[in-house]
Amino acid sequence: MAEINIQDMRNIQKKMIRMLKNKKKYGGAHTETIHLKNCVPKHLRGEKIVSEAISDLFKKGILKNKKSTGEQHCSLDTKRLEGISQIENS
Repeated sequence: MAEINIQDMRNIQKKMIRMLKNKKKYGGAHTETIHLKNCVPKHLRGEKIVSEAISDLFKKGILKNKKSTGEQHCSLDTKRLEGISQIENS
């Protein structure tokens, strides 16, 4: 079993956060969680590191979960802007 490289995971998280910020997905504005994989290079989309990156963002409280119409939706938590900028600048 391959180990997950923390730096690679941070780079994936930066791309996800950048995508959500560009689409202005804060608070009440949300998107399907599976759409987060669209900002990741195609050769990584099905890899475990992408799922781990998403899970880590939820654990840190950076992403808020909203169940809507049966699908899982997410948005950036406006209360965690400091944590968001830390990930972006790391």
